[in-house]
Amino acid sequence: MVFLQILTSLFMTTSFAQTPKVGEISYEEQEKVRARVQTLDLTSLSFGPSWSSDMNNSDVFYSVHAGRTWEVNTHAEVRANLDAAFASTNEGLWLSGTIGAGWLLTTDDFSPVLGAEFGYGYAHVDGFPDPSGFVLGGFAGVRFFRTSTTQMSLEGFFQTIMRYENPVMAGLRFGILF
Repeated sequence: MVFLQILTSLFMTTSFAQTPKVGEISYEEQEKVRARVQTLDLTSLSFGPSWSSDMNNSDVFYSVHAGRTWEVNTHAEVRANLDAAFASTNEGLWLSGTIGAGWLLTTDDFSPVLGAEFGYGYAHVDGFPDPSGFVLGGFAGVRFFRTSTTQMSLEGFFQTIMRYENPVMAGLRFGILF
């Protein structure tokens, strides 16, 4: 009985008790769900040097990146990425597809960015079975000309395939967002 009284008092003090009744809904409340923030939708292309660990190749890799970035508010972005890295000599290949989120630290024209990503990847390792599996990664860098719809970025990144071999790809990418 006491439990029922507590539950009733909680229900009466929650927002359910204050919601309008049929016919009493204002225009502002009708538009509350319909109004959305328009995101800044950008395509990103970048390239740069990268280095591997546990891939039986200590040479520099050529890294390329293509993706979509959506700035959902003034400090946050959502990303969908495709990354590839090709060994400059010998054999080695890294492929990954990820989704992630970034935090833009300022609203200025030049803004630091930090983020994380998760997805699936494949690595060709010379002389060993090729690992594939879930990818965990992160990035940190600077976004240039952020107040424009065409931007540039310089980022450091790392990605690892979460397997017992744990191959890692890390590097720099210089890119354009448009």
